[in-house]
Amino acid sequence: MLTDALTDEAHPYPVALVCAPAGSGKTRAVADWARELLAADDAPTIAWLTIEERHNDLDVVHRAILRALTDSGNPRLRKACAGLVSESPDLGATLSAALHELGENVWMIIDDAHLLRDTDVLTDLESFMRWQPPMLRTVIVGRFEPPLALQRLRLDGRLFTLTATDLAFTSDESAEMLDEHGVVLPPDDLDALMVRTEGWAAGIRLAGMSLEGHPDPSRLIAEFSGDRRAVADYLIEEVLSGQTDEMREFLLRTSVPASFTVELAEKLTGCTDAHGNIDWLEHHNFLISRITENPTHYRYHPLLHSYLRAEISRIGHVEVEHLELTAAHWHDEFGDALLALEHAVNSGDHDEIVALLARTSLPLIIGGHGEAVDRILTRAPRASQDHPSARLLRAAAALASGNIPVATSTLELLDRRKSGLLVDGATESRVHLLLRESLRVQTAIGTGDIETALKRLQSVGGGSSGDPDLDAFVLLQEGRALLFLGRDDDAEAVLGRSLAHARLGDAPLSVMYCLGTLAAVSMSRGDVRVASELVDEALTIGRTQSATSDPTFQLTKLIDSWCRYMQMDPDAARVAAESAEALRRASTATAGFADGAAALFGLDESEHRHASVTMVHADSPVSSALPMPPGIRAVLLPAIQYAYLSAGEIGWAHELATEAQAYLGPTGDTPLVEAIIHLHLHRLDLARRTIQPVLDGELDCAAGTNLIAAWLVDASIALARKHDSRAHSALTEALRLAEPQSVLRPFHDCGPQIRDLLVRSTGRFGVLEPFAERLRASFPRSESTASDMLTPRELELLVELPSWRTAEQIAADLCVSVNTVKTHLRGIYRKLGVTSRRDAIAAAQHNGLL
Repeated sequence: MLTDALTDEAHPYPVALVCAPAGSGKTRAVADWARELLAADDAPTIAWLTIEERHNDLDVVHRAILRALTDSGNPRLRKACAGLVSESPDLGATLSAALHELGENVWMIIDDAHLLRDTDVLTDLESFMRWQPPMLRTVIVGRFEPPLALQRLRLDGRLFTLTATDLAFTSDESAEMLDEHGVVLPPDDLDALMVRTEGWAAGIRLAGMSLEGHPDPSRLIAEFSGDRRAVADYLIEEVLSGQTDEMREFLLRTSVPASFTVELAEKLTGCTDAHGNIDWLEHHNFLISRITENPTHYRYHPLLHSYLRAEISRIGHVEVEHLELTAAHWHDEFGDALLALEHAVNSGDHDEIVALLARTSLPLIIGGHGEAVDRILTRAPRASQDHPSARLLRAAAALASGNIPVATSTLELLDRRKSGLLVDGATESRVHLLLRESLRVQTAIGTGDIETALKRLQSVGGGSSGDPDLDAFVLLQEGRALLFLGRDDDAEAVLGRSLAHARLGDAPLSVMYCLGTLAAVSMSRGDVRVASELVDEALTIGRTQSATSDPTFQLTKLIDSWCRYMQMDPDAARVAAESAEALRRASTATAGFADGAAALFGLDESEHRHASVTMVHADSPVSSALPMPPGIRAVLLPAIQYAYLSAGEIGWAHELATEAQAYLGPTGDTPLVEAIIHLHLHRLDLARRTIQPVLDGELDCAAGTNLIAAWLVDASIALARKHDSRAHSALTEALRLAEPQSVLRPFHDCGPQIRDLLVRSTGRFGVLEPFAERLRASFPRSESTASDMLTPRELELLVELPSWRTAEQIAADLCVSVNTVKTHLRGIYRKLGVTSRRDAIAAAQHNGLL
């Protein structure tokens, strides 16, 4: 980078400034660059001057500059400098003239320039750099920028600057340095070391020295901090040496929080000029940096911070507790409940911890911080851990991690100590009561006793506290309970109110949760269009809020994959697989459901279809023992049923119909899956009698998309009976229902006969024709080609093959002779390039004909 900047002929930089804190490897980097430069064919002359304290004298520094030039190894340069007098007041001008007359490229490196502070020396150097000859490049290296007036050079575009960020070691460079110590780390350990050192060269070097021959590198890296002897000694000698007692005290006190503002630094230190101290530290590259996302906040390098935290005990235990409480009050005032709690726990003050918990239970639970709070509270005094507010948060943490038994027992304990919730008056008690009953609903969703928990919550009167954040949270839990009870209309109304409160309270994550749950309601109804709109907004918020690891975000993403699946989006399987992987990493109970959904959505692309169907069955999103909204079970039924039958698993298909009856009760979804089985077995009359109540509206489907599937079953029955007019009418009704939602999947699931009817009926669907054309185009070209090879009679016979009935039985049903059936079978085998019935079924499935 330095070479490119200083040798760029289009935009040459006469002066380079390389400033970074001690141990950043700046001198080594410049030395490596110089060696690289000298190895080139047109190498310039390089003169190196390392500044010492004695160089803060004009005559001394002049002599040192001339000596560096004459000792550079260039005899012509030595001769050009021979006649110059170091005591001359105009040495800069005469040296510039001599170099100009020499006409050769010369690079002057001034190392440790931060030691220069004499006014005359600095003024002389500024003047020389401003008028230095064009063949000279000056490189100034130091821990911080010396007090030179460089603004004019910057404005003129003649100064190039490298900072600590530019010089930070990359992972590859760190691995190379560690290799010098015979240390080779696996990627995870190297990443952990990079986090601790942030590419600081000295930190990496010290780590390499410590790791050399160490039996457990992972543990050492996890414990590698500023209080390790080697690191501490380096920090004391190279970073902290020379600091005043007042500055050391400032550093210790401001190390209490992970980051701080000027105002917080003033409160922690009592220093009225905290801003000046921070400016001085910044200017001197004192391992301090601004936080990129929040430039008013500062933080120390992790190794320096851990050293200071280890040293802070010297100011006294009582004073450290006071500083922790000061930080806790500061973060509490500015609404950062989690950091406030952490500092309160660090102080060990029970009263402060309890008071803070009473005030912040709501934001901590709503913000999804249960697990973090649980970890923090393990360090709190026992009395604080036993407080009802703490137990409430621990119940939330257990729910967040999917530990339903722990959440249940914690809430039961709170019931026995209900009087303990009266912390700061009636209003506080009501907040806790609402939170407790809301968490009980969440627990009940995992155990199945939803109705009782919902009645308890509703009896408290949630949604009218006047606090929009609290009302949004309580109503969200009520809406989720109603969804799992199958009361979709009620759930939508309650969730709408929850969403309004969440937007009013300006709580983005609460908005995401509400939108995701409303999307689940729409999925439960089979409303693809609305679900897709809700999902888009929810996922956008989740990404903006960096909440992509939140289980609710991933479940919302799973709903997105279903929307894509129903609309034949090829990304459906990928999105589902990503969601399943994330839920598996989070160890959530829904990971198995997600795996089953991902396998189902990826069947079309599977090279081993039967194995994939087996995976769907193993992790069935419908048969799962997990509590699940009945509509979501229902919406996936037809696709799973067709998958089972296409794989020849008639037993699984019967099991699915039985389970649907148990889970869904008297809805139209159960007759649908039964009718699909009857149709597959060519029991046409039974299939028609089974599906008729659904078509007549006597039985409503929980999922609207299942009514589309029901009309397609009717169309298939009519086709099998050669009732073309009825088949066309049923297909038209299916198109009418599917068109507003752009739903394509049911038409693909029900087999090639529907596709062929679509083709034969081209131009006969009136205003639905554009959608019908889009549907025809959605079928893979290979399917159409295979279908075109077979005659209508052959296609009709092909559907019978998986039933494994004899040729005589098929002939009787089709009212043709056995010889005719055998002739058509030979035609099917020939066109599919097979020689057996089993191979014909497999080839037909591969080509999408079954």
